[in-house]
Amino acid sequence: MTNLSTLHWRSNGEWSAPAVIYAPYGAYLPGGSLWHSQANEAALAHFPGLHIVIPSTPEDAAGLFWSAMHGTTPCIVLIPKHLMWQNAAGGGSVQPIPVGKAAVRKTGRDVTVVSWGNCMEVAGQALDSLPEVSAELIDLRSIIPLDLATIEQSVRKTGRLVIVQEDAETCSVGQNIISRLLQIPGIWQSLKAAPTLVAKPDVNIGYHPNLEYAALPDKARVVAAIHAALAVQSRATLIAETGSEAAIQNGAGEGMVSEKREIRVPILGEGISSARVVIVDRQTW
Repeated sequence: MTNLSTLHWRSNGEWSAPAVIYAPYGAYLPGGSLWHSQANEAALAHFPGLHIVIPSTPEDAAGLFWSAMHGTTPCIVLIPKHLMWQNAAGGGSVQPIPVGKAAVRKTGRDVTVVSWGNCMEVAGQALDSLPEVSAELIDLRSIIPLDLATIEQSVRKTGRLVIVQEDAETCSVGQNIISRLLQIPGIWQSLKAAPTLVAKPDVNIGYHPNLEYAALPDKARVVAAIHAALAVQSRATLIAETGSEAAIQNGAGEGMVSEKREIRVPILGEGISSARVVIVDRQTW
């Protein structure tokens, strides 16, 4: 990683490292455990100077391979083992796919769902079970470079974002997307709910199939995340929908997360004397 990613920089642009490294990737194939079921794209993405792509279809795999082999930047092509074991009909002639360009697999207006690799299947299954939800499904395809513009455009339209990833949560690609998205001026005004990341907890993959699938994102977790995102309404959204602040106070805001709500708490010695609610459990609202 150190030598390939820095060669162009170390030689002041005189040399390049047009290497393509292919590696099987990911879980959802029971029995892989520690050595064969991990998703590690976030660790690789930490090296400036590398391209990292993760196709989810045979056409994307061929098209991204073509672009990687005709480029001069070292590129790691991670092939999701679970998806690539499946039989799929070919889509005709293979077209080059630019590295760094996401694909919008499904258009919608209610929520943006972003995924890549094996979790594209999980996200697709979740959306198939929610025909009443108009969801926009984005296949990232490229981890580095990251097509943040496509995600931003979709989130500005839907106001909600759910990211589904196979990798562990901490310091992950999903967290990077949320962090960078929220730094974009004006994006707060477009959000109707807080962005949500559905990921593997920070645990290793166990050998037993029950342990493997317990750790990985599944359809139920994605469906729950989408429902949670759709159930939240911001104060600004409710004012726009009801036409007044008074309507919210009279009950139109049930289920919303308030921007600010003062509460009284007991004074216990030198303990807390005032507080502000930042998270509300809808079941106890």
